[in-house]
Amino acid sequence: MTLLNFYLLLQLMSASISIATNLHRQVQTLPEGQLLPITPESQTELAYFKALSRLVQSGQLIRLEKGKYYKPKTTPFGPIRPSESEIIKALTQKGDKITGYLTGNALYNRWGLTTQVPNTLTIARRTRLPEKDLSGYKIKFVVRHFPFKETDIPVMQLLDALTDIQKIPDTPPEKVVPILAEKISNLQPPQISRMMKLALEYPPSTRALLGALLETYLPSQPTDILRKSLNPLTKYKLKGIEKVLPNNTKWNFSLKS
Repeated sequence: MTLLNFYLLLQLMSASISIATNLHRQVQTLPEGQLLPITPESQTELAYFKALSRLVQSGQLIRLEKGKYYKPKTTPFGPIRPSESEIIKALTQKGDKITGYLTGNALYNRWGLTTQVPNTLTIARRTRLPEKDLSGYKIKFVVRHFPFKETDIPVMQLLDALTDIQKIPDTPPEKVVPILAEKISNLQPPQISRMMKLALEYPPSTRALLGALLETYLPSQPTDILRKSLNPLTKYKLKGIEKVLPNNTKWNFSLKS
């Protein structure tokens, strides 16, 4: 071995030791049950993943899935899985980038729209992925075929709830609408405007329901963009909606079965 090669080898070993030391310190300060944040730069470091592997072997980290690790919380019965919030973070973030968001019954339970606690987490994202089991949860993915930003997620979750209003377990639409109306009333005017534009990507029945809701609970909010998007000959059925939206027929809801 030449002197230059020996010097380069020493540098490589020193860099590997430094990476392992920094990672160990990071894991020591990481709260139990939380995911280990992995930067894009770290993903290209062979020494980094070798150090990760050693931490997994020693039980200081648990591999959740490829590229995702968490610090286990240990009990007398053994390590417990990370929290639901950490699982969702693992499914909706890649580094600092948001790749999706929580929707479906797990979200509606958080909002108090249903008392059922589902074991399925539904994640909305731009591209489809197959269903899978992860740390005791069943993971289902749904596709949003249009571009959206991280700031759009709160209003898209509301639009999802309006779309799914008849599928929310144990809660009739007339009880869901006031809860959603209160959430929408707390939005800023630019958010409501953005919500109406995004609603054009949703089914006509969602647009009609949003229009009727806004006209009832936020009467100063213009809704022309929603009304013009609807076919005046198309009727929508939503049982009990007349109890909370007296303008339902104006927005093409039919009370006839």
